[in-house]
This record gives sequence, C-alpha cells and structure tokens, in this order.
Amino acid sequence: MTHDPTPIGSFPVTEDDLQAWIDGRLPSGRLRDIEAWLEANPEAAARCRAMAAEREALRAALRPSHDAPIPARLRVAHIQARQDRARAQGWRRTAVVLAWVVLGAGLGWAGHGLVPAGAPRPVVAQAGPRPMVAEAIAAHLVFVADARRPVEVAAQQEDLLLRWLSNRLSRPVSAPNLAAQGYRLMGGRLLPGAGGDPAAQLMYEAAAGARLTLYLRADRAEEGETAFRFTDDAAGGVSGFWWVDRGFGYAVLAQGIDRPALLGLAEAVHRQVLTTPAAPNGRPAPSL
Repeated sequence: MTHDPTPIGSFPVTEDDLQAWIDGRLPSGRLRDIEAWLEANPEAAARCRAMAAEREALRAALRPSHDAPIPARLRVAHIQARQDRARAQGWRRTAVVLAWVVLGAGLGWAGHGLVPAGAPRPVVAQAGPRPMVAEAIAAHLVFVADARRPVEVAAQQEDLLLRWLSNRLSRPVSAPNLAAQGYRLMGGRLLPGAGGDPAAQLMYEAAAGARLTLYLRADRAEEGETAFRFTDDAAGGVSGFWWVDRGFGYAVLAQGIDRPALLGLAEAVHRQVLTTPAAPNGRPAPSL
C-alpha cells in the first residue's frame, strides 16, 4: 500500500501505523492522529477500510472453530496420560528384555563347559551396528568393485603379504584356504581401523567372478568370545558373518551369496584361524 507520508503531529504515518489501525491495535492517542490522516487521504482510507472488512469477514468465518471446545485428545491432561502410559509400556518392555538377557547369560555360563574347543560357534540373530562391521562393509564395497587394483599385494606374494600384515597387526595373520569352498586368494591390503588400530582385508574370488572379503582387526569391545553374528547391509547388498575371538574381530562378507553358503565360509575361516601358529619367540614378523 502506498500513502502520503505527511506527518501527523511530530510522527510520520507509516505502513505499521495503518496496519495497526486495521488490526485495532493503536493506542487511543495515536488512533486519533491516524483517523485524522485517513480523513485527509480518502483513497488510503478506502483501502484500509476494505482490508479491515476482509479481516472481520475472515474472523467471522473462523469463529465457530475458535469457539468450539478443545477436543479431548488435544487436552493437556489427555496428552499427559497418554505419555505416562507409553512410558509405563516402555519400562515393561525393557524389563522383559533384561530378564531374557539375564536368563540367556545364565544359561550360557551354565553350558559353556559343555561345548568342546574348536566346535562350530552358535549363530545368533542379526546384530546391530558395530564400528568394526561398518568398517568391514565399507572396505568391501570400495575394493571389491575396483577392477584395476582390488588388492594391494597379490596372492603371488602371499608370504610377503602375511609377514607384512602380521607385523602391522602385531599378531600372526594367516590366509585361510577356501579352495574346498570354491574360492582362491587374490591378495590383501592394510587398512586404517578405528581408534588407531590397523586392520587387514584379504580378498578371495570364485571361478564365476564372485568376490569374498575377510576383514580382521583388534576389537576389545567384548572380552572372551562371541558367537557368529549375521549382518546384512541392504543399501550396499553386502551380507556376512562376524565374530570376536579373544579381543580380535573377524568379518566374512560377500554380495549375492545366500546365508547358508556364507555361514559355511565363515565356519571354514574360523576353523583355520584357530590353528594359526604363533609367531616365533612371540615377536611379530619383520616388516616389508
């Protein structure tokens, strides 16, 4: 809206003044000044009165909703009661989960001595996010798709590769033989892991071209041993099994391989990892 900025009294008439007049928000002293100005400016006065009429028509149309009682579902007491019920249900669910955890831990401790050493590990439900698993999946997606250099050191230099990885990871590293499962070693590489711990990736390939990776690094989040845990990254199409053995984590990952086949591969890796010989004199192998 445009208007004559001729001042009234000691103040100019502004757009804010006119809008306040339309809304009925002017103090009594300023109201007299603005009405006097509107009387002297009939075109601006007609526009302001039209806008005020529109405002009143809109208020009249919305008055039934404004005057209606607040629905029970939107009242504060109702919302508070609903939140209290939700919290109570959450506590009950938590108590049930904790009870199952305690029961499972008790049964596991009671039966741990019944499982012979080196026996296949039990498989548990799909695990939640874990740093080591996330790193393993990311490395798998990056290097399996690399057509030119999927590995840093090829299998033709396997001895050299394993000495290098053993030295950097400060523990003996072996390359499980998966020929019986239809996979040959392509080679491997050194990778950075979380918390400054180095990690290693060994890559295998089937005759049809499918690739498999074994990721390993220190993982001290859990003491002792864990069962095989299944992981499935829907976004990248990667799935596999991982486990932790005496502070060291392993993940066997692939794409397009069904779960039973992956479990067989993980078990083959686990059996061979258990028989990895110790480094001479407890010292890591010399670096490359």
